[in-house]
Amino acid sequence: MRRVSWGMATLATAAALLGAVPAPTPAPVPESGDPWVAPRILGGTGVPDGGRVPDGARAPDENRASAVGGKDRKPPAKAPTLAFLAEQGGLWRTAVPHDAGGHLRTVPGAVAAPHEAERVVTVRVEVETGLGVDGREFARQVMDTLNDPRGWGHDGSVVFARTDGEADVDLTLASPATTDELCAPVDTGGTVSCGRVGYAVLNAVRWAQGAEPFLEAGGTVAEYRHYLVNHEVGHVIGYGHVGCPAPGEPAPVMVQQTLGLGGCLPNGWPAG
Repeated sequence: MRRVSWGMATLATAAALLGAVPAPTPAPVPESGDPWVAPRILGGTGVPDGGRVPDGARAPDENRASAVGGKDRKPPAKAPTLAFLAEQGGLWRTAVPHDAGGHLRTVPGAVAAPHEAERVVTVRVEVETGLGVDGREFARQVMDTLNDPRGWGHDGSVVFARTDGEADVDLTLASPATTDELCAPVDTGGTVSCGRVGYAVLNAVRWAQGAEPFLEAGGTVAEYRHYLVNHEVGHVIGYGHVGCPAPGEPAPVMVQQTLGLGGCLPNGWPAG
């Protein structure tokens, strides 16, 4: 959408009232269906998604000065990702619908494995578009967790690389209803997540809000997200459930900490 200055719009409207020229009709703000385009925030002037603009629009040029009060000044720099998006795991809101429509989209792009290991596991990250999630931020957090030194690759046995093509693991963020559908015949009951051969499905309610037993035991939502990724991917790469070894000890990551910790302390890391 071409931006029209208030001064030009005022002159054009005045001319239209005098019968000289018709006043321009402001074009509607496009409502993009692309989940990677951040929602427009009222009162803001930045272009969403790190500079991406809708078709036909013109991105602001940070080198183009704007005259305000007779002085030239550059617009302020915009942060590439809003802080609250990172805090919320890439979600624009933490109120998750029970059913977000079931339409999945792969987060575009690829990220190479950060180092060598005995095995490279490729991961394709998908999100359900009706959730309202910044897919790139969600994917970044997933891959940062998987390749953390405390993760499954702490012993050099495995490292993870992201792809948007065929992958060893499809990791999906989904609403409770879609989680139930993707995990069947495993009964997730709209509450929990699952990991099976070839794919891990993260229940978006758990990703957004954590789980009560984990939080009551002293964990945080951010720590729970690490647990959720490592636990479900742990199933995919061959690990089963275990119990709490002793009260007061950190829970092994394959304990079902969403349901209870058996006296153990919250822990999201294989080598935590």
